[in-house]
Amino acid sequence: MATIISVSDLAKLPDLQAPVITLNLNLRKLSFDQSEQLRVKNMLKKIQKEIGAGIEPFTSDVNDLTREQLPYEGMTVIADHLGKNVYHLIRTSVGEADYRIENAIDFLLLLSEAPNMDYTLIELNRDNSKLYKLANKRVTALEVKDYPTTVKEALGDELRGGELNFSARGGNAQYHGHNETTQEKKIDQERYYRVLMDFLKNNQELSEHQFVLMGLSQNINLFKKINNGLHLANFEVDQSVQNDTPTEIATLVNTAIETSNRQNTAEAITKTFKDQLFTDFKNIENLLNSKDIRHLFVASRNEIKAADPKIYTEINQMIKQALAQDTSVTVVNDDPSVPLVSAV
Repeated sequence: MATIISVSDLAKLPDLQAPVITLNLNLRKLSFDQSEQLRVKNMLKKIQKEIGAGIEPFTSDVNDLTREQLPYEGMTVIADHLGKNVYHLIRTSVGEADYRIENAIDFLLLLSEAPNMDYTLIELNRDNSKLYKLANKRVTALEVKDYPTTVKEALGDELRGGELNFSARGGNAQYHGHNETTQEKKIDQERYYRVLMDFLKNNQELSEHQFVLMGLSQNINLFKKINNGLHLANFEVDQSVQNDTPTEIATLVNTAIETSNRQNTAEAITKTFKDQLFTDFKNIENLLNSKDIRHLFVASRNEIKAADPKIYTEINQMIKQALAQDTSVTVVNDDPSVPLVSAV
């Protein structure tokens, strides 16, 4: 019986009995793509040929996964050589099925298909707003009870811009025209955004989420300027999405995430931590042993494999040790300028 486990908990397990299989599966493709089904079938035959008939519990488990129509994009399956210990890691994306048989879990292969973060998306317009959720790279509308979708809902009788002003004396109403000045509308917009902020902060289900802002620059900048405690992502969709479909919004947000990940990882190594970065293997090992590493950066598995198989094993062990300490680990893909391993 397979156990569903997280990456950090997997790293904290005692060493599995070698050889250990690490297998990435694209469950979505397996559900409809016959060529993908054939690829995985051939992989399982190779694994069985290399390890022997004792691995049958593992191959049966994988075959069951392909038939279950699970609601996950992908899965990583870890097993020892007899298939007595099998672990599943739910993945939000797996580009291509791949496997490796080593003396230990291949964390480099596992992290090459890192889970995608989920976000709550806030569409910001001057006088209205909507919520969406991003999960598994897909966007869907998020219906939250009592969420003030319009400035009128939020401010009610306190709405200033565009309201008809009057005063009454002795039963005689005196009208003074409309407050439609730009300043009045700016005040309403700021008050509206504060209402949105307070609502989200006080909502138990949403308050700890990370939020992505979407809208025109002036709307985003105003919201960020008055933000008071919401966890905002370090990227945004800097354009109006008012007329976009969830699919179109997903494309915009996922592109922004990919760009941010590339820039921030490279920036962390070359700028943010430049003067604090350790790149010597022995030094990093000693710091890991003393639990003094905050963030471990490693190059892509292809770059490390090309450098030296021995280095691959050593870096894999570093990753396991870092994850077991709940240290952040980032695989830096497509950037040959960074060291094979570095840490801060």
